[in-house]
Amino acid sequence: MQRFKFLWPVLAIFFSGAVTVGCGNASDETIQTADEIQQYYEVGEVRFKMNEVPAATFGMGTLADGRLLVGSDNIHQVLIDSYAISEYPVTQALWKAVMGSNPSAVEGDKYPVDKVDLKACQKFVQKLSKLTGVPFCLPTEAQWEYAVNNGYAKFLKKSKEWTADSYAAAPVTPLLVNPRVQEKNSKNVVRTDVERMEVAEYTKAGALTFRLAVNMTGKCPDVVVKMIVDEKPEREHSCKNETIEVNGCKFDMVAVKGGSFFMGAGAEQGNYADRDEKPVLLEEVEDYEIGKYEVTVGLWQAVMGSLPYGNDEKERNLPVVNVSWYRAQEFIIRLNELTGRKFRLPTEAEWEYAAKGGRQVAKYRFAGDNNLKMVGVYAKNSKSIIQPVGSFKANELHLYDMSGNVWEWCQDRFCEYGSLAMPTEIPLYIMRGGSASSPWEACRVTNRSKIPASNVKSTFGFRLAL
Repeated sequence: MQRFKFLWPVLAIFFSGAVTVGCGNASDETIQTADEIQQYYEVGEVRFKMNEVPAATFGMGTLADGRLLVGSDNIHQVLIDSYAISEYPVTQALWKAVMGSNPSAVEGDKYPVDKVDLKACQKFVQKLSKLTGVPFCLPTEAQWEYAVNNGYAKFLKKSKEWTADSYAAAPVTPLLVNPRVQEKNSKNVVRTDVERMEVAEYTKAGALTFRLAVNMTGKCPDVVVKMIVDEKPEREHSCKNETIEVNGCKFDMVAVKGGSFFMGAGAEQGNYADRDEKPVLLEEVEDYEIGKYEVTVGLWQAVMGSLPYGNDEKERNLPVVNVSWYRAQEFIIRLNELTGRKFRLPTEAEWEYAAKGGRQVAKYRFAGDNNLKMVGVYAKNSKSIIQPVGSFKANELHLYDMSGNVWEWCQDRFCEYGSLAMPTEIPLYIMRGGSASSPWEACRVTNRSKIPASNVKSTFGFRLAL
């Protein structure tokens, strides 16, 4: 991700004017932004620290370790512009320096101010902004969650913090840009590091506090927009067998010569094909490369530095799981930064072509054999436990685990074969291959699964393409 440097010791603030918050639930209200921000500010003799947060994309509605947040209905991907956030909640000393009084239940200059309702917080922010010339505000819920989960803001246990957002159910929209919810009700979002709460704006309670934010002008890098918003990854048009190393971890890519093939369920699938596997279509794919194995825990750790919830860093050769389509794209963006290459997810056609053996057109029911027990781990032979990659027989292209082990995301949105029209409801994305928890029918090379892009599960993984 792009990062914006701290400028020290003191910088002037340059206002870029007003921008509209980009969210389907947002009001028409505009917010002030700053081009640059100081790291420290002083009011009287009280000093406080602001940490700059680069523009980012993340799955909102989760804890720092990736588990679902208490009070969150789902995970949705968020893109946020850069901003700054106070490292700690507003202290009683700072509140007194600005407001001249102290409403807190237990007094102490270094303690967070509490027993302040939302309007009192907003009044404080307005006064502080006039004193400093800086457009301070309350953080949105998205800004608050990202900063706390990624170490830019220190959350104090037992405290609860106001955010700028009105309370509403987590949106079903899978992708939001700079979300800010402002509705005409008397409830706002109050957050802790593990919970999302609905609190009346007139509430004054012990341990109920807030922190400061400043919206900035840095936008998400173009590559993030291209991959996640536009869904248009670049192609490398490479076609060779190669071993690539990143941060000490090696992985193999397999050359796949392009050609024509019949996509969909042919006679080899018998009566097990679902309606969405037909009609059989003649498809053409270009030369490309595809991962010999599913992306492993070891490779994910080498690229991202940490693992999604439910993965064990000691099990380096297991496929990484609990990965959403969006999270796979984040991994690929980072991998491309580290390698200078143009990795991507395979298209659905590329995935099926490779699973069927490419030009060799094996016409097996599964990837590499008609007997699933030879080529993959599935519910009947695994007790739903995923296995290290490469534990079973490869297919004709020397690709492993394309039937069973973990479901694999493809780049494409789901649509019916032969139809150019995309579904009008929330888009669903293709997963292929079945998993260790799947019945054998789901592991067939033509079976299609369609899943919301933000969904995660202990059997959801992916493999790379070039």
